[in-house]
Amino acid sequence: MQISLLTTDEACDLLRCKPDSLKTLRDSWIHGVHYVKRGRGPTAPVLYIREMILDWLVNQEAPETHQAAIENFRRSLPSGQKRPLSRKR
Repeated sequence: MQISLLTTDEACDLLRCKPDSLKTLRDSWIHGVHYVKRGRGPTAPVLYIREMILDWLVNQEAPETHQAAIENFRRSLPSGQKRPLSRKR
């Protein structure tokens, strides 16, 4: 899966909302799935994961479907890949 990151302005354009509304939505989303922060602290820039936001948007009435998308997304990340067991030498 290719991941597209959006700035706050781009995410607002996509959802046709204002930054304050986007922040409210972000409070119900999952860090690392729907958005990521570049740095620490309250002023760290936030980037939004386009594919997961769109999936959330179209599946608001079907949370189990969106949950399946979240699980698939996590498995698609390098950290979600199964690694072969290393052999002892």
